[in-house]
Amino acid sequence: MPQHLFVLDDEGNTSLQKQIQQKLIDAILSGYFSLGSKMPSSRKLAEQLGVSRNTVVSAYEQLIDEGYLVSRERSGIFVNDQLFEDHALAAAVPQQSDDQLNWQAILHPIKVEKSPPPYPDNWQDYPYPFIDGQYDQSLFPLNQWRECSRLSLNVDEIQGWARDSGARDDALLVQEIRTKVLPRRGIFAQPDEILITLGSQHALYLLSKLLLSHTRLLTMEEPGYQGMRQLAQLNYCPIQYASLESDGVDLAQISPQTDVLYVTPSHQVPTAVTMGRDKRDALIRRANEEDFVIIEDDYESEANFLCNPHPALKSLDTQGRVVYVSSFSKVLAPGLRLGFMVGPAALVKQARHLRALSLRHPPANNQRIMALFLSLGYYDMTMRRIHQELNQRWAELREALNHYLGPYIVTSETMGGSTCWIEGPPGLNSQRFAAEAAKVGILVEPVHRFYGGRDKPEHYFRLGVRSIPTAKIRPGVQRLAQLIAEFRQQKDRNWGRRLTGQALLEFVSNCQFIGRTVFGDPYRIRLKADGSMQGWEGHQDEKQDTGTWWLKEDIWYRQWQRWSYGELLGFEIHINDNRIHWVRDGELVDAAFFTIPE
Repeated sequence: MPQHLFVLDDEGNTSLQKQIQQKLIDAILSGYFSLGSKMPSSRKLAEQLGVSRNTVVSAYEQLIDEGYLVSRERSGIFVNDQLFEDHALAAAVPQQSDDQLNWQAILHPIKVEKSPPPYPDNWQDYPYPFIDGQYDQSLFPLNQWRECSRLSLNVDEIQGWARDSGARDDALLVQEIRTKVLPRRGIFAQPDEILITLGSQHALYLLSKLLLSHTRLLTMEEPGYQGMRQLAQLNYCPIQYASLESDGVDLAQISPQTDVLYVTPSHQVPTAVTMGRDKRDALIRRANEEDFVIIEDDYESEANFLCNPHPALKSLDTQGRVVYVSSFSKVLAPGLRLGFMVGPAALVKQARHLRALSLRHPPANNQRIMALFLSLGYYDMTMRRIHQELNQRWAELREALNHYLGPYIVTSETMGGSTCWIEGPPGLNSQRFAAEAAKVGILVEPVHRFYGGRDKPEHYFRLGVRSIPTAKIRPGVQRLAQLIAEFRQQKDRNWGRRLTGQALLEFVSNCQFIGRTVFGDPYRIRLKADGSMQGWEGHQDEKQDTGTWWLKEDIWYRQWQRWSYGELLGFEIHINDNRIHWVRDGELVDAAFFTIPE
C-alpha cells in the first residue's frame, strides 16, 4: 500500500486512530480498496505507519461497526461488498448530460457591491498582521469556555436546549444580557425587547428587511461600514452619506428626508472616532423632531482607554426610536457568531418572526454556553483582560507611529479601540502600498471598501492590533515607515537654514518646542543650558518625561528616560521662521514650533 495515502499528523488535534479511520474511508470510497478486497493485517499496517498495533485494531473495529469493513473468521478483514447498498449510495456515478440546466438564467441576481477580502486567508503566516476582526488565541478564555461547554452537556442542561423551543431564545441568556450586559451601557430592557442573533450582521440583515425599501432613505456615515451599505443595496434602498467630524457623524449632513440613520457612535467604523455626549443628545433630539429611526451599532464600546464610555444612544432614547445592535463575537471570537438586538417589543416580535423563516433561533447549545459564561462571571473577567491587553497594544501602536512616522502621517483622535485610521502622505496609493507591505510580511488594510460615494481617497489605510502581539508592533511599524519613505511621491526639503557651531549651541541652550503628536495630542519640550530637558504631552500634561541632550560635531543628540523608547538619537537642526525641523539621514523625523523664553 503506498505510504503517501497515510500521512499522519502527530502534532494535530485529531487522534491517530481517527486519522487512520478517515484515511481508510477515503481510500475505500475513492476505489483504491475495491469492494470485497482484503485489507492489510493490523500488524502490517501498524508497521507501515509507525503506530501501535492497538491503534490500528481500534480503527478497524470502528469501521466494522460503521459498516465499511467486515471481519471473516480465519480469513481476515475485508471491504464490505454490500457497502453502497447499506449506505444507500449509487455504485456508479451517472453520466452527465450535455443539456445542463442554466442556473445563471434562473438565479435572481444579487446586485450589491463586491470587494476582495481585506486580508488573505493565511494571515496568520505573516509576521506583522495589522488587521482587525480576527481571532487571537492568546485572548480567548479557553479554560473558562471549555468549562461552560462541559456544563452545558449535563443531562439536565441537554434536556433544556435539545428540545424544539420554536422561535424562543435561551431565557437565561436573555436574562444575563438584560441584567449584566445592557446596564453597562445604560440600557434597561424587558425580555420581549431582546432578540438573539447570529452576530451583528445578522441583526442588521433582519433590520434591513424590516426597515429599508426603495421608498425609504437610509443615511449612514462616510466612510462607513460596508456591510450595512450592501444590505441597503440588497433592498434597493437609496443611501445618503454624511461625512465625519472629529466627534462622529456631521449632524448638519443628515437629510431631513432621512427615514433610517445607521451610526457606530462608540468607535466609528472604520475611523474609531467616538461620538461625544453633546452630539449624542443633539442626535436624539433631531430624531425626535424629524421622525427617523436610528440603528445604533455599538462597535467596541468596551475599548475606551482614555475615558469612561459615553452612554449608548439607546439609553438616551425616550420615544423608542433607537434600535441597539451588539455582538459577543467581536469580544470573544468572530467564529462564535452570537449577538443580539434591543428594540421596542413590536419590532422585536416582527424580527423574531422574520428570523424564524430562515432559522428558528441561533443554536440553543451555543446560547446556553454563552449564558453560563455570563452567569459565572467569566465574561466580566474576559472583558477586563482583553481591555488591559488591547490598551497595551493600542498605546504601543501610538508610540511607534509617533516615533517612526510622526511627520508623514495624520491619524484620527480616538479614545481607544483596536484600530487606527491613518492618512498617509500625498501620493501614497494605499492598495499598492498594502500589496508591497504584504511582500515583506506586513498586513495593512486599504480602505476603499468603506467608501460608498464617488470620492475615495487613495492615501488612507488602517492598522489593527487585535491579531498582533505587543512585541511585534514596534518592529512592524518601523518597517512600515521604511516602505512609506519609498512610496512618498516627493520629499519636501524646505526645512530652512541648518544651525551649526555657536548658533546651534545658543539655540538649543534655551529653547522650547511646541507641537502635536500624530494623534493630535499637544506636547511641549523645554531645553535647558545644563543639558537637561523636560517634556509634557496631553491636553492637561497627562504624560511627562525628562532626558538629556548634548552636541557633537554639529549634531544634536537627545535621550529620554521613557519617551521614544529611551533611544539615543542624533539630528541635524533646521529652522524656518518659527519652525524647527529634526533631520536624520536626509529624512525629516519631526517638526514643531519653537519659542525662546525670556
